[in-house]
Amino acid sequence: MPTELAGLVLEWRSGDKGWEGYVMYADREGRMVMEWLPAANLRPIKSSPQTGSAYG
Repeated sequence: MPTELAGLVLEWRSGDKGWEGYVMYADREGRMVMEWLPAANLRPIKSSPQTGSAYG
């Protein structure tokens, strides 16, 4: 299971084992991966989002 890789949660679902997120991320070889991961294995980013605007 990958650890500390940036990704994007595309969907949430509740299953028998609790909440899971459908996550897209690039693995260490640069391949794009999409898979369901337990919510306990996910965490939010620590930095604030960038707006892409020079005005903040």
